[in-house]
Formats: sequence, structure tokens, C-alpha cells
Amino acid sequence: MKHPCLLAVLIVVGMWSNSAKAQELPPGWLPIQRLDDKPTWSDFRKIDDKIHLYLPPAVDNVRGVFVCYVFHSQDPRELARLWKFALVTVPWPFEYDLGHNDKRNGRYKLGHPVGNMGILLNYLNVAAKETKHPELAVAPLVGWLGQNGSHLGNDVFKRAPERVVAWTDSFPNTLAKYPDFTAKVPFAYAWEFTPQEAKDRQADRDKKLPQVKDQPTPALDLSCRANTYGFAHGIYSKWTFFMLFLDRLIGLRLPETPPPAGQPTKLRPVEREKGWVGDYNPVGEWNPIAPFAEARGMVTPVWLPDAYCAWGWRAYHSAKPDIKLTAPVVEYRGKGPNRKDCGLGFDNVVKPGTPLTFAAETTGAYAKMEFRSGDKVLGTSEKAPFRINGIRLERGLHALFAVGVTPAGERKASRAAFLVVD
Repeated sequence: MKHPCLLAVLIVVGMWSNSAKAQELPPGWLPIQRLDDKPTWSDFRKIDDKIHLYLPPAVDNVRGVFVCYVFHSQDPRELARLWKFALVTVPWPFEYDLGHNDKRNGRYKLGHPVGNMGILLNYLNVAAKETKHPELAVAPLVGWLGQNGSHLGNDVFKRAPERVVAWTDSFPNTLAKYPDFTAKVPFAYAWEFTPQEAKDRQADRDKKLPQVKDQPTPALDLSCRANTYGFAHGIYSKWTFFMLFLDRLIGLRLPETPPPAGQPTKLRPVEREKGWVGDYNPVGEWNPIAPFAEARGMVTPVWLPDAYCAWGWRAYHSAKPDIKLTAPVVEYRGKGPNRKDCGLGFDNVVKPGTPLTFAAETTGAYAKMEFRSGDKVLGTSEKAPFRINGIRLERGLHALFAVGVTPAGERKASRAAFLVVD
């Protein structure tokens, strides 16, 4: 039997140890809360007081970590499975813990100081030990944490520069404060245009276009801006473009086979000159895109990682086209008067090789309709109703859209719809 004094010391030491561990992270981070595939995403995202960790089934050594807001996005577990990434779900109030104090989120009332992205890294260190996935402590990172992403992404990049693959979402004026960050890290951001802003954008284009006509116009950094047109609230659709951007960067920067668990991944470098460039400025259905070395005459050049992403960006960025893809998936459509349970296109996972029908509707006059996955033509229909059958897609995240060709040869793109094939 232990001496009473010794027993008291052990109890105090144990209480201190547990308390010290709890103090390493703010409330709601520990203990590790595991997320599985049972709850629907619409039910799960009502939880706003704790962080959750999702490990895709049958993946012994995850390739990276996707840090994602629990907001009105579609289910990111689909992408975690596709990428073989762990998923850290972050309810909106926890933005305070990661470094942004918005008084509306209420976390400051708990009494702990506003945090930083080092908290995320500490959490992954704890999770690596508790889940016996040592790779979590060193794995590559991608993220969407809302419109303060430039501040949060820059912070985590300073702390772990060798781990950040790409990041997303920012207010434009805020992103401009971090030129060193966007010179090294690919970054996508987007919002919606009002009709007046679209008019202002066109007026700006008319003013600047003569100055850049026939001149080389390379993207100046690794940032990419896109906008939605005609949606009441851009946050419900911009997430789809961010996921396309992250998907292409994961493919470009990560090796196919991860290193042994616990060893860091050596990311491939980002070579700006090997990317593509799109002109963000036009408000239309066929914004200019070109390989980096061929970009000329663009008023507001933005960087894109490859041809596939450039074509997907063009379709996403399309302004009120008269063409709509109606199968196998449709572009984002809000559901319900308050858009509480909106779907962004990632809710129709299909198996590789599944025969699919593609169809498009239009009010315009077109001589033919091309059906595309990014820069790849899947098939062409030369008369209405525009339709092709038996298309089989490989595993991956696909940006699908239709391109109409008028009798005069003019081209217009529908908005992009997104499909996970896994």
C-alpha cells in the first residue's frame, strides 16, 4: 500500500499533468473527437463547439491534411477520401483560436487569448500520437478557413513553410498585405459581383485595355481570383472553385506515394512560369486564358496551375451564360429560401468507368455543343437536344461544363459543375 502522502502527491501530479495537457489547446480541441461517415453533413455541421478529425477508411498513411470550415460547404469527407487526406473540421467560432477575433463568433467570452495557427499544428501533434498516425505531425497542408485565409494561411506558412501546398479565400484588400506569401504559395479567392460592380469592371477594362494590347501580361504572383455572377451570396458557390484549385495543386506538388509514416513529404516546387494565366477583368462567358509564356493583352492577369484548372476557372467565372449543363450534374443551385442546406455539386460521387449521359440546355443558337472536363473534350453533339451518352470518367475531381459554338464560330461556356469520381 502506498504511503498516504505519496498517494496525495501522485494525485496532484496527475491532475497537474491532465490540466497542463488541456491548457495546451483552447476548449473544444481536446480530447480528440473522431468523425466517421455516419452523420449526414447537414446534421454534423450544426456542431459548433468542438474540432473533429476524420481519417478516411482503409488509409493507413494519409498523404496530407485538409483543414476545412464547417460552414455551408458540401461534405468535405468526399474530398478527404479522394485525396487520401485527413480532415480537420473547424466550426466558424474557432476562427478566434486560429488568429482572427471577430466579436460575432463569441469565443473571446471563454476567456482565453486570441490564438494563432500554431494551435492547429499543436493539435496535429497530439492527434498524431493519439491516433497512431505519426504522419499527421508532418503531413502537407491545404485549407479553407473563410475570408481571413490570407492572414491565417500566411501565419501557418511562417510556422511550417515546408508543409503548405496551397490555401484559399480572402478579402482582396487583405491579401494584398501579404506579397511574400502569394509569391510562394498558390492562393485562390473569390466572391460575387453585383450588377453595378460588373459595369464598373467593364469600364475599368475599357480604360486599361489599350495600355496592355499586344503586350506580355504574365501573372505577377501565385494568386488566382474568380467571381460568381448572379448568385445571391458567393460563399455558397466559391467553395467549388477553391476545391478545384486545391485538387490541381495536390496533384502537382505531392508525390503519388507518400513517404513512410512520420517522415516529412518533400513537396515539388511551384514554378510560376509553368502555369497558366487568365484575365480576371472581363465580365463575359469566354474570358481569355493562355499558357504563362503566351499571356498577352490581359488587363488583370491571374495565375492558374495548369490547363485543366484554367478551363475550369473560365467556366466557373462565366457571367450568366445561356447554356446550362443538365447532366450528369448541374451547377450549384441554392436549396430552400434561406439556403440552409445547399449542395455544391459534390454530392454525386460515382465509380470510375460508370457510363454517364451528358446533356445541356440553351436558349441561344449554337451549331454544336462540346462537353468538357476541364481542357479535355469528352464528346460533341451537333444538334439540339444536345446530348451524348456512354461517357466514362477516370478517378478524380472533375470540372464539367458545356461549350457552345455558334454558326459564326463564337464560343461560350456554361458554368462549371463538379463531380467526384472515386
